[in-house]
Amino acid sequence: MSCHRFEIDASAGPARERVIGGSQPLVRVRLFDGPGVVDTLTGEPADGEEVFTDLRATAARELALKLLCCAEHAEQITQAAGWLWQR
Repeated sequence: MSCHRFEIDASAGPARERVIGGSQPLVRVRLFDGPGVVDTLTGEPADGEEVFTDLRATAARELALKLLCCAEHAEQITQAAGWLWQR
């Protein structure tokens, strides 16, 4: 079964990974449905459970860069098509 969430959030910790001489915080990524979000397939209020993953800082940074590139591309496509969009 696959599904999607409409919101994303990230924070440093609380999970940690052991490294030589101590530990380092992992970046927690949370996917969730915010208040008032409607499921586009059913038209009903979205009620999916929150989904979490913990990433090493290097993986989180790589994901952030990919997200920025995808956002830029999506904005370019939107502008080229003459569709309205908001930042």
